[in-house]
Amino acid sequence: MHNPEFTCSVGYDQHAACVVMVWKGYATTPLFRETNERVLACLKDKQATRLLGDIRDFILISAADQDWLNQVWIPRAIEIGLRRVALVQPSYYFNRVAVDNVTSRTDPNRLTVAYFDDADNARTWLAGN
Repeated sequence: MHNPEFTCSVGYDQHAACVVMVWKGYATTPLFRETNERVLACLKDKQATRLLGDIRDFILISAADQDWLNQVWIPRAIEIGLRRVALVQPSYYFNRVAVDNVTSRTDPNRLTVAYFDDADNARTWLAGN
């Protein structure tokens, strides 16, 4: 199931010591979960405790995928060592609501999530913590 309008790059920023994911477009549930598995694999491979998510151009996370993030993906990410997440705010209103819904259900004692208007400020925050 390939959506030609969807892209997500996953990489590692050595300066900020974080995995970086840049989401654009809309991902179907299978594509969303497959891509998040790539992010998880990168976190594990790099033994990264920090994640920068540039989701400003990501259109929407479905309700089912929001639940999957909270019930499956986030606990697995915390288990392998994720502690800090910097998110570049979505420009799409409904995705902003979806992201807020996901982050409001995370335990702030186990995972710190901060929001930024641009990737540079997010990267600086991660590098300093």
